Amino acid sequence: MTIDNVTPFVGPPTPPPTETLETIFGHDAYKLRFCAEWRAHRAQQEKNWALEELASGFGHLESGDLDLSPLEQMGSLEHPIAGFEPCTALLACELLRICTTILAKQKEDPEHIMASGPVLEIIRNVVKALEHLPGNTRIGPQTAKPSAVHTTQGE
Repeated sequence: MTIDNVTPFVGPPTPPPTETLETIFGHDAYKLRFCAEWRAHRAQQEKNWALEELASGFGHLESGDLDLSPLEQMGSLEHPIAGFEPCTALLACELLRICTTILAKQKEDPEHIMASGPVLEIIRNVVKALEHLPGNTRIGPQTAKPSAVHTTQGE
């Protein structure tokens, strides 16, 4: 037996690295976390109000202490969120969902505390990010065949 005949030892295959928000979305990962936390705090505050309404017998019983800490936490997240400029389509969508949530509350009850937020700032930053895309970039469902899409120079 010579050294040329020996099969080299091959260990077990290395598992692929685990993907994280950071490996997929880069700098947008922490911003996506902020958006998710904002939504979670908002949902918790809505739940707190609903439970307080039930506990107070819908205004017919003595009211207890209402936990407003999720509302405060939401507010502390809104300033940084207002400054986020998305680098990914996912973050752009999440930011626009925040705007939609705030605007829906404005429509339902314009005086409600959750009917205000950094809507204009968020929309401005999403538009600013989208302006970097070529004007003919498809962003909707890819239903049309590429040959059916009409583009002319200068559009």
